[in-house]
Amino acid sequence: MADFFIGRNQGKFKIIINYSLIDIFIDELSPYAKFYGVTFQESSDKVFASVEKNSSKAKGVFLKNKDLALSISIKNEAQNITSSITNEEWIYANMLLGNFYLSLNDIGKYRPLEINYDKYRVDFDKGCFRGQEIIARMKYLGVDRRKFITIISNKEILSEKKLRILGDKLKYKNFYVYHCSINNDYMSEYQKNNPHVVLV
Repeated sequence: MADFFIGRNQGKFKIIINYSLIDIFIDELSPYAKFYGVTFQESSDKVFASVEKNSSKAKGVFLKNKDLALSISIKNEAQNITSSITNEEWIYANMLLGNFYLSLNDIGKYRPLEINYDKYRVDFDKGCFRGQEIIARMKYLGVDRRKFITIISNKEILSEKKLRILGDKLKYKNFYVYHCSINNDYMSEYQKNNPHVVLV
């Protein structure tokens, strides 16, 4: 329904979420929040996100590989920034690491396993949560015939029977970037027939 980051700051839990998803997020949680005396309040805190090449030096890292480390933090006031990136570049870095951001058009369309959330955003040791049974059953008992991938191409691609485009494409510099779901047995053939694409 919505993706977000959560952290503790000054004795309160802070939720970092796309502004367009706030109402959906609160509507979903409000029936449960009242049992715990929880209320929601918009904050004026600043959110700082960074992409680092050296993951060993990055703080607040939530996602990384051998090349990149993504981190996010909450500050009470603006800070001096020596260099900055655009929102497009931030999304591009997240796409390269398989982090799928939901938009309003994506709400309710996907199961967690379809968009990599079983790896990055679902805790299977947590205990009960809504939809837990079917999500856990798909992970532990299902046969995973499709793989979540990122495709980088120098021209636009289209969905087909064995390749489904997920969410919105990103045009970054001279390349198109897509999140996709592809049949496992189709990956080699697709790469062979489309030498202009890179599968991540």
